[in-house]
Amino acid sequence: MGDVSQTRICPLCAETIKAAAKVCPFCRAHQSRFGLWREQLIQLVLALLSVGLFVVVCFWVFPDGASSSGRQFARHREDLGVLRSSLEREKKKPKFWLTGYVTNRGDYPWRVRELESRFLDTQGNLLDVRRSTISDPFVVPPRGEAAFHVELGELVFTNGGVIHQVRVQTATDGNLPAKPD
Repeated sequence: MGDVSQTRICPLCAETIKAAAKVCPFCRAHQSRFGLWREQLIQLVLALLSVGLFVVVCFWVFPDGASSSGRQFARHREDLGVLRSSLEREKKKPKFWLTGYVTNRGDYPWRVRELESRFLDTQGNLLDVRRSTISDPFVVPPRGEAAFHVELGELVFTNGGVIHQVRVQTATDGNLPAKPD
């Protein structure tokens, strides 16, 4: 009966094993003081990683989910394009104005808040970049267009033939009510 004091019960599989055993020969569980905790901790970490991966996949698959700030513009930037833009100059002052139309090729309305204007020379070299905040942001409906007229300020170009390109820099969800800046 000396063998009874030199055995113990595995906490995982309830089989009788030698007291000095470091690994249960039946279930292969480590018999250290924290062996059972280690097994449960590994399962907990795997479960948390699975939940985290599920959340990331949901945000990737459903990027426009409901949030307080509405739809995110970065994923839909290509839906908005600027057409028929032109530069106008005040006769008495060296201030320029930018006019044109923003067209929406997407399925969601967008409230345009800021435009970016790039000025290039005839070889395509960048001369200047201006960002113009829209004083009264306007909504461009899906599959529609809206006109704009914004002040660029003073521009100084020493050469003729300057080309300008305009794009929407910042927009917010057009379904949300307008909020002041």
